[in-house]
Amino acid sequence: MTRQLEGDCIMKSAKWIGMLALLVTLTAPAAAQDAYPARPVQLIYPFGSGGTDTLFRVFAQAMGKIAGVQFVYMNREGASGAIGAASVARAQPDGYTLMIGPSIVMTNLPYTQKDLPYGFDSFDFVCQLNVNAFVLAVRADAPYKRLEDLIEAARKKPGKFNYGHSGTYTDVHLNMLTMAREAGIEVQDIAYRGDGPNLLRLLAGDLEFTINSVVSVASRNDVRPLAVFWDRRHPALPDVPTVRELGYSSFFTGYQGVYAPKGTPKPVIAKLEDMCVKAVETEEYQTTARNQGAAVVPMKSASFASEARANYEAKGKLFAELGVQPQ
Repeated sequence: MTRQLEGDCIMKSAKWIGMLALLVTLTAPAAAQDAYPARPVQLIYPFGSGGTDTLFRVFAQAMGKIAGVQFVYMNREGASGAIGAASVARAQPDGYTLMIGPSIVMTNLPYTQKDLPYGFDSFDFVCQLNVNAFVLAVRADAPYKRLEDLIEAARKKPGKFNYGHSGTYTDVHLNMLTMAREAGIEVQDIAYRGDGPNLLRLLAGDLEFTINSVVSVASRNDVRPLAVFWDRRHPALPDVPTVRELGYSSFFTGYQGVYAPKGTPKPVIAKLEDMCVKAVETEEYQTTARNQGAAVVPMKSASFASEARANYEAKGKLFAELGVQPQ
């Protein structure tokens, strides 16, 4: 009888231990999410240093102060942003490896790069920080005072006008392709490695005009901005009309934000989203953005994801019309 009781006790104990283990297994992830972030977070920028990179470093510092843990900012450049983006897409979806930067690595590269190790749906969109609007500019001493002047001159010399941009099938290039179709002009594009070399060739007289980020031209007095590719006037160039005001309906605007590997728990996304909003509201971030000419347009996860998908699908349609195949 004693042995029977002992056996029953052992079985009951084993049952309770099993139930306890199951309970711990089920509650551990929830506890980890509640404690997030409990250790440093990697924030990867998939390009080299310089430009908006400075603003993103300020953002990382602000996030660290808000979270109480360090947000370790890292540049991981290569393959037009694909190397850094792929490293984030492959990371554990726990909120400790994130990407910051332009959305083109998700909205453009899947259409242009062959065998890309990720896709648009490899990420969760955490929050939008800024809008990276682009501007069409000429030299300050150019005869073109308005965009209409440039378009009219280009119509008279089809194929004779050279313009510069910072990369084939980037947003700046796509903007001119769509405008040229709407305006009925033929212009020759030359791709450079960034806005800096692009502007140098403009000033040297090799180009009739360029398309650059607003950030790169807002504080310059040696170029004349003619039109901004956005649906509203840019705060850094309030006197420059938008292409929409001038009658052009098709354009692309760059979105800059924070992204997580697909499948990151919603409570973690919600915490990051809340911290993002607070970080962009800090005085240091606002001042740095204003000094750079960046347009701070914060957007939460759901809206950001919706805008990015619309951007991605519109580009897919354009690339199909252009007959672009991944290379």
